[in-house]
Amino acid sequence: MEQKPYTILYVDDEEINLKFFAATFSWEYHVLTALSAEEGLTLFKQNEVDLVVADQRMPGMSGVQFFEKIYELDPAPARILLTGYGDLETLVQAVNQGKIFHFFHKPWAEQELNRAFERALQIRTLQRENAALIEHLQQTNENLGRALGEVETLTKLLEEENQLLREEVNESFNFDDMVSNSPVFQEVLHRTARVAVTDATVLITGETGTGKELLARAVHRLSHRRQKPFIKINCAALPAQLIESELFGHEKGAFTGATSARPGRFELAHQGTIFLDEIGDFPLELQAKLLRVLQEGEFDRLGATRTTKVDVRVITATHVDLNAAVRQGRFRADLFYRLNVFPLHTPPLRERKDDIPLLVRHFVRKYAVKNGKVIRRISKKTYHLLQAHHWPGNIRELENVIERGIIMSKGDKFKIDSWLLEDSAGSPQNPGESGAIESLEENERIHIVRALQQTNWRVTGDQGAARLLLINERTLQSRIRKLQIRRPNDADD
Repeated sequence: MEQKPYTILYVDDEEINLKFFAATFSWEYHVLTALSAEEGLTLFKQNEVDLVVADQRMPGMSGVQFFEKIYELDPAPARILLTGYGDLETLVQAVNQGKIFHFFHKPWAEQELNRAFERALQIRTLQRENAALIEHLQQTNENLGRALGEVETLTKLLEEENQLLREEVNESFNFDDMVSNSPVFQEVLHRTARVAVTDATVLITGETGTGKELLARAVHRLSHRRQKPFIKINCAALPAQLIESELFGHEKGAFTGATSARPGRFELAHQGTIFLDEIGDFPLELQAKLLRVLQEGEFDRLGATRTTKVDVRVITATHVDLNAAVRQGRFRADLFYRLNVFPLHTPPLRERKDDIPLLVRHFVRKYAVKNGKVIRRISKKTYHLLQAHHWPGNIRELENVIERGIIMSKGDKFKIDSWLLEDSAGSPQNPGESGAIESLEENERIHIVRALQQTNWRVTGDQGAARLLLINERTLQSRIRKLQIRRPNDADD
């Protein structure tokens, strides 16, 4: 009987998966299979295993938890995870802690999995050679230079593999600049991961500057279409007479200036994703044509005599109330229902203020590097000042303020002065300039903060904010508590 050079342990709670795996890889490797994590641990202890493969979702113990126990028993064998779910936080944590060599979405492709096996087992071979060299050196102190070279090569190879895997995780679960610890926004990201693996049409709503385009790109990167084009078009940036040609293309001679045939964005996005930003501004007269693409997957170029078929996932975004637009006759109800298959709402920054310190650090690092500056500290006063701000322009406004502050900074400590916020496009000194209608409570909060700023945060007395606002002092104190208004810390450290 031929002795196989490597042993692979595969753990999955579905027997059909174990049989298919064994049938696929037993011709080259010695394959051990287990129907549970507990059985897998027993086999691992009883055999010399070179590579461990496990399903993520198993009863009793997840794949990541199983790998943590394997790692405790022996960290040397590589660990590969098979998952049909986008469990972002668990996977990133496992990769960062070195628990996973690689992961693949199910159903896996034989060639891709085999290539990963070959890379992992090459490292396993180097590990064995390195261990033998070290044992030899302990006895004779010979070949020291070679052993050190092997150790360096192995370390570099492991680092490169881990870096490649980190980059792959970032690509597969890339939420770009959507930095957040907020439970509200984390739920948005989890819903994004769930819908991304489907072909469902997604409608992203939210105020300007909340990251709707970043969310759309994340949906594309997490989908099976990620290797295909992501085409974006801003419906508000194009004149109505050009949108039809841009989206659907035209034939030669279709109109004055059409000297040659030209494909539209839908054709360019074939088998990929098209992102229609500001869909609320889409011309009413073209909405029936867009509806046809969504329903039938086909359209006609301008001037064409034949129909074009496309396979495109559609993601749309808007900051306007489409329900209101439907009631006003500016948007077709049937199109709205086709677009609103899976809604995602990006919350405004004022509803996730706990994220502001995290976002501040993120943008400070980003723009310090961009502007060639070294920032080692951020003042507490800056954090308090930024958290007290209303941010009608949301994350985009915050990013602009941070970049402006980086440009103005002189030392290694980042500080924001109040005048930078006053000059901000969404300054509370100029509420409403962005065109957004804020709630009564938000406007009350802005008004009270302005009064407190003018009175140096004094509430009572002749020079206090209560007198300035012409209300009872206890009433003002009650409103301050209800609206969670906090005074920025004056200590700039």
